[in-house]
Amino acid sequence: MPPSRHLDLQLVRAFVAVAQSGSMTVAARRLHVTQSGLSHQIKRLEDAIGCCLLDRDARGCRLTAEGALFIERAHQLLALNDLIFDEVGAVTAPATLCIGVPHDMAGAHFAPILKAYAQRHPVVDVRIFTGSSVDLMELFAAGSLDLTLSQVPDAQAVGDRLALEPLVWVAGPGDCVMQRPLPLCFVTVTCTFRKTVFPLLSQAGIEWRMVFENASVETTLSTVQSGLAVTPWLRSLVPDGLSEVAADANLPQLPDFAIELNIKQRPSKAALAMATVIREHYRA
Repeated sequence: MPPSRHLDLQLVRAFVAVAQSGSMTVAARRLHVTQSGLSHQIKRLEDAIGCCLLDRDARGCRLTAEGALFIERAHQLLALNDLIFDEVGAVTAPATLCIGVPHDMAGAHFAPILKAYAQRHPVVDVRIFTGSSVDLMELFAAGSLDLTLSQVPDAQAVGDRLALEPLVWVAGPGDCVMQRPLPLCFVTVTCTFRKTVFPLLSQAGIEWRMVFENASVETTLSTVQSGLAVTPWLRSLVPDGLSEVAADANLPQLPDFAIELNIKQRPSKAALAMATVIREHYRA
């Protein structure tokens, strides 16, 4: 009789968490397990499949050739599992879902996700809370949100990393990029990009001044479009009418930021369904 060929989905989720974070420590914290327990789960999965999926050293964890092949199938397997529960055990009673979305992602960028979710789960009342990533994570930690998207420096990502985005300088017409002190504009005083931008400007010896911070994406973009200030923005979210500042403008290069998804520890069925739609959107 041939040996049993069965994959434990808990082990598969553990592997995906490590692969996405690149760190056993980070993945263990995210999954609320000990590092030794997580390492044991990965070993059990590798034994079940019969090959090594991860290379581990002092710098972190990297996918082996077999791991790189398995990760795509792992995503499909987990997505199919979630889809089965979404469809067979679909949300049939009215439910409320509170989700946090950063200011610059809450418009056209998030609209396709909302549309896809509404088509699958029309009875769920989705409430969007916008803010800086810092503010949203505080709301999430306080239990006010079911799940939230956030933007964090890649090295600090602890949630489900959906994408990696270059942070770029954005400006409108005019010479404000060359002005000193450099005129800056942020959406909020808690903008997550501030802690990255200010030290880099100081290291480059560039003085700066704040034009204003206003908690309005529209006002911020209008200020930049008018040539009154520059602002840091994720490259894929830069709207029409604004341009990425050229490398020869003598502004410091900005690092990559991770777009991550955080879900409460005991999520509702509606929250799990939203997480599935979000992951599908970013994988596509």
